[in-house]
Amino acid sequence: MAPDQPASAAVKLMVKHDIGSVVIVSDSAKVVGIITERDLMRKVMSGSKPLNLKTPVSKIASKPVITATPDTKVWDAFAQMLRNKIRRLPVIQEGKLVGIVTERDLFKWVVKVVYEPNVPDDLKKLITQSS
Repeated sequence: MAPDQPASAAVKLMVKHDIGSVVIVSDSAKVVGIITERDLMRKVMSGSKPLNLKTPVSKIASKPVITATPDTKVWDAFAQMLRNKIRRLPVIQEGKLVGIVTERDLFKWVVKVVYEPNVPDDLKKLITQSS
């Protein structure tokens, strides 16, 4: 999503795709921010002036963005997320967004590791479903 897009566009994307965040990228595809459900709620609930959904996402987004690379080890991603109190970790390769690791992704990984090779059928279904 471009930095000048309104907050309403971010909300619509999150609802449409059932996701909790949208990464903000510049014209050169550089990650410049991330807007999350939490960011939106904090803006709605803070102060006496309610969030104007026409506000550009660049004004609401969390910055700077904590990122990982495709080579980041899973435990290092966990550590980064814990240290920085974040639930989403954009993955950057050669300066461009190539993915995002979420808390749920890491939780699924833990379940697989803990239960392998005998993941219970009910959990197997849950961890193989896309988020």
